[in-house]
Amino acid sequence: MQINQAIEIIFTILLILFLIIMVISIMTFISILESLNDFPISFSVRLFFIAGMSGIYLYLLKVMVSKFQDWHRYL
Repeated sequence: MQINQAIEIIFTILLILFLIIMVISIMTFISILESLNDFPISFSVRLFFIAGMSGIYLYLLKVMVSKFQDWHRYL
């Protein structure tokens, strides 16, 4: 097996893991939103919490995609 094929297999596995992480985080996000309805908090605090969670999630996605782009140039 050549090094290019091994790197391509590893890259494919990482992309599949990335997609699994995205699905799990979206499901977690939805369940947290549903559990926020049980607490007597104002809409502005709820909106602030959702915006903060979304910002952290998008930042982590950006970091992961930039790592994938760095690894992809070695193929």
